[in-house]
Amino acid sequence: MKQLTDLFFKTSVLIAFILTGAVAASADEWQVDRNKSTLGFEVINNGNTVTGTFETWNAKITFDEENLDNAKIQASIVTGSVKTDDAQAAGAIPSAQWLDISSYPDAVFRADNVAPAGGDLYEAAGTLELKGATIAVFLPFTLTIEGDAAHAVGEATLTRGDFKVGDGVPDSTVSNKVIVKLDLYANR
Repeated sequence: MKQLTDLFFKTSVLIAFILTGAVAASADEWQVDRNKSTLGFEVINNGNTVTGTFETWNAKITFDEENLDNAKIQASIVTGSVKTDDAQAAGAIPSAQWLDISSYPDAVFRADNVAPAGGDLYEAAGTLELKGATIAVFLPFTLTIEGDAAHAVGEATLTRGDFKVGDGVPDSTVSNKVIVKLDLYANR
């Protein structure tokens, strides 16, 4: 009977430890407010700035400004959800030459290296998986946290040629540099 009591006690302590760890971990998990947040891009096409947004994406964010070693960001973007007011770009972007949404329906950004850069500026280093390529990406962003609400604004500059996006289209027609922009609101 003593063995059963000891086993029950050890199991209870283990479960309490796991639950305490789960509660501590979830305190740093942020839920993105999709109604307020945007994920978009900007590129120069024939001398004109073309902008667009991705309508369908999800982000998992673990972030505590006092414990950046445990910060993790993962965003999954449905490439076919891209929207732009430029009719020519809207027709081309889903094609095999550009995002190839039928072969690569998702893009994934992952970062587990977030560092402070002074004031409310942070820098996330991670990777972007897009169109079969995985490339290192650097994302500087500003972050303001008030209580359980956060607002992050950031930009990352990508080289479309690294991902074979618009392969064969010269930089003089469509800029090889694409600026990805995020304006994210989240709550914990």
